[in-house]
Amino acid sequence: MKFFSDSISEKKFSLIILIIVLYILYNFFGGDRGFIEFFKKKTLLKEFEQKNLEIKKEIIFFAKKNDFLSANINRDYLDEVYRDYFVLGKKGEKIYIINKK
Repeated sequence: MKFFSDSISEKKFSLIILIIVLYILYNFFGGDRGFIEFFKKKTLLKEFEQKNLEIKKEIIFFAKKNDFLSANINRDYLDEVYRDYFVLGKKGEKIYIINKK
């Protein structure tokens, strides 16, 4: 131990310790798995969960629409889709087209 302390002066030893501490602090707060990155990924996870709920709602909506056109065809719904797509109506029927923005 005496050889080690003789070869490295106090200033060099404190400089090495300071560099190591700064490296540890930098990796704790910065870096790919640091403290700041943790909060970024936490907010990103919340956004993905919200998008996941929206997509699940869309899937349920389209599943219901698909059920209308499956084995038991709902003729009223089919007529509604037909009229929307081709913009048609019966004789004497007034059609109002409302543009939604």
